[in-house]
Amino acid sequence: MNWFKGRFKYAFQGLFYAFTCDRSIRLQGIFGLIVILFGFIFHCSIEEWMMLISAIGFVWFSEIMNSCIERCVDYISLEHNEQAKHIKDMAAGAVFIISVLAACIGLYVFIPKLF
Repeated sequence: MNWFKGRFKYAFQGLFYAFTCDRSIRLQGIFGLIVILFGFIFHCSIEEWMMLISAIGFVWFSEIMNSCIERCVDYISLEHNEQAKHIKDMAAGAVFIISVLAACIGLYVFIPKLF
């Protein structure tokens, strides 16, 4: 059972590090909290909450994975390298796709509540 608790400990240490040491992840965390606040203000249904929480989770996941990829590439490639740039750009592109999807979900949920 100790190994099981250790897994959670390492996961929470990783999340703590991500949110305290990476500005992009912190910014996405702030946006996520704003979305949650709007969810309470506009009395979202269970289905709407599921969409919003999923969107927030996907954005956080993609942002953390992007940061991991960038740090790995920086660790492996000490000098400027065109291939390293492409890897980092593709990871950032994945975050962009998820962020646009999350924005569309937010609009789908909140636009009807505004009008």
